Amino acid sequence: MYDFGVRILAQARFRPEFIWENRDVFLGGVRLTVFIAIVAFALATVFGLAVALLRMSKNRLVAPIMAAYINIFRAIPLLVFVVFVYYGIAIQFNVRISAIQAGILVLTLQYSAWLGEIFRGGIQAVSDGQTQAALSVGMSRPQTFFRVVLPQAIRIVIPPTGNMFIGMIKDSSLVFIIGVPELFRVSSVMANRTFRYFEVYLGAVIFYLILTTAAYLGVKYLEKRFALVDVLTTKVRSPLARRRGVRLRKLQEAVATERESESSKTTAAI
Repeated sequence: MYDFGVRILAQARFRPEFIWENRDVFLGGVRLTVFIAIVAFALATVFGLAVALLRMSKNRLVAPIMAAYINIFRAIPLLVFVVFVYYGIAIQFNVRISAIQAGILVLTLQYSAWLGEIFRGGIQAVSDGQTQAALSVGMSRPQTFFRVVLPQAIRIVIPPTGNMFIGMIKDSSLVFIIGVPELFRVSSVMANRTFRYFEVYLGAVIFYLILTTAAYLGVKYLEKRFALVDVLTTKVRSPLARRRGVRLRKLQEAVATERESESSKTTAAI
């Protein structure tokens, strides 16, 4: 009885080194968390763009279907959706799907609905004059979209899309309920095994904080990278922006030379 009490008191003392000693366990969960978040977000981005384009379709059948898709998948609580897909649909229809696949599928479906609305807002924020100007110089509609509209829309949607990715990292913890050994799942198992609840969950908080902070810094970099900059008057760091500035200066010089030539010809003619 005395030895049992000593062990309980020993576990009650805070041991910060416990987190470092079990870093391999945490990192194993981090790797799977990052894998799920990146794969699901990449798929959600592709599907979200498709949803946005179909949502803006003038077809009277397609647009309402996409509107229903967005409203349905945004309305379902993610935890309920995970359980419903893995334990409900998979069992009812005898679908063989792993827990990781089910988690990625659920995250993809729900986040594609959110991203679809974000992308739609970004695309519609680009002035129609941009489209009309591109069409007037002979560009096709696909060329107009991918070379004129989409680059401007990307600049608009980067901040909310980055927030969605940070949310994806955090929401990936909900797949623990179906046994996926991501960061929160391995932390819970280790806490129940060692009774070091404070140290274990503190470690989980630290690793989630590191992941979300890294994602935040990446989003801020992209915002600066795609920000509107006058490459002719502003010092830029990006090699692509510098090359754009060189091309624009050469174009300005060519136009100025051509105007001077035309002016000289006109003066000589007079």
